[in-house]
Amino acid sequence: MKVRHLFVGAAFCAATALWSSSVYSQTKDEKKPAAEKPAPTPPPAAKPAPTAPPTAAPKPGVTAAGDKPAAGATGGAEDPMMKMMMEMAAPGPEHEKLKPLAGSWTCTVKFWPAPGAPPEESTGTLERKWVLGGRFLQEDYRGTAMNMPFEGMGFVGYDKMQRKYDALWMDTMGTGVWSTSGSFDASGKTLTFSGENFDPMVGKKVMGRSTLEMVNNDKQVAKMFGPGPDGKEFQNLEMVMTRK
Repeated sequence: MKVRHLFVGAAFCAATALWSSSVYSQTKDEKKPAAEKPAPTPPPAAKPAPTAPPTAAPKPGVTAAGDKPAAGATGGAEDPMMKMMMEMAAPGPEHEKLKPLAGSWTCTVKFWPAPGAPPEESTGTLERKWVLGGRFLQEDYRGTAMNMPFEGMGFVGYDKMQRKYDALWMDTMGTGVWSTSGSFDASGKTLTFSGENFDPMVGKKVMGRSTLEMVNNDKQVAKMFGPGPDGKEFQNLEMVMTRK
């Protein structure tokens, strides 16, 4: 606080001294004719402010600072990630191989409950149609099993990301869903599926296998295999499908 007072006092004294000197000088020279002051030079005309060039509106997905997409912006079809996703989502040549499966079929079925046992025979109908834009085949079966009405539904498709065929099946003989995966053989006519699923007959998961042979455009043969009482694999089902 004392320093501030000293500073203000010094400034006041200096200002007073300058004012007194100015008055004294004016009194001393008041008898001298005043020199004519030159006319003030007019200030130069102000130049107009430069006009900024018009700014082009930024393109969609492009920031005003550059050509890079703004953070969070979604690229178009030329974006590598979007292009890959679109390619993986579209049906491909692997789906073309499944086309012979589509249609209406009459079926004769043989079922072996145990190795060496006589087969139980039945008949039914099978309808296969494309769903979800040609990505999956839906199967609908109607028939009998063990002298009782039987219905089943399934889906077959190809997973382009994991490069494998997938099959799902559910029916009126249980409440579970059977899931298997597989591939075509070298001939391109036989699909082989395998997977571990719960078997209600033994009360645990077991490894199963099935094949689907496309004999020709109008005939197909499906076979199923599973473990017998001794743990060895045996054929427990055969279905011959004839196009209607």
